[in-house]
Amino acid sequence: MSVKTLIVGVGNPILSDDGVGIYAARMLLERGLPGVSIEELPASGLELLDMVMGYDRVVIIDAIQTSGGVPGDHYVLREDDFERTVHGSSPHGINIATALAMGRKIVPDKMPKEVFFVAIEAEDLTNVWEGLTPKVSEKLPGIVDMIEKDFVRR
Repeated sequence: MSVKTLIVGVGNPILSDDGVGIYAARMLLERGLPGVSIEELPASGLELLDMVMGYDRVVIIDAIQTSGGVPGDHYVLREDDFERTVHGSSPHGINIATALAMGRKIVPDKMPKEVFFVAIEAEDLTNVWEGLTPKVSEKLPGIVDMIEKDFVRR
């Protein structure tokens, strides 16, 4: 039985490295991977829920900026690496982890069995510029290769 896989690139492609998830998704789309759905999400949070329902595996690609992080490095995280509680706050501006937790409580039978996050260390998340910084751009093809190998062809 084949696994229904969705890859979601998250970010804003006009805020430099914040668009790395979108650029990664576009590179994967160009590869024409059979049996894989690829989407772009310029926002985050509740919009994601409609996208992920009905899939077995979801891979979310997004930028991250950590203190001491090296631009272009990447981290693979599982959904369990995030706190999975639903807070009683407004649904506006809700983050991806909270949205997934909310979906698991509301429609657990429609949520994916596996959710992975590929977080790519960004150098610049604030400057309005369409394109990636050189360090992140240089590493992106290798990260896309890893995503294909580890999450699509396994």
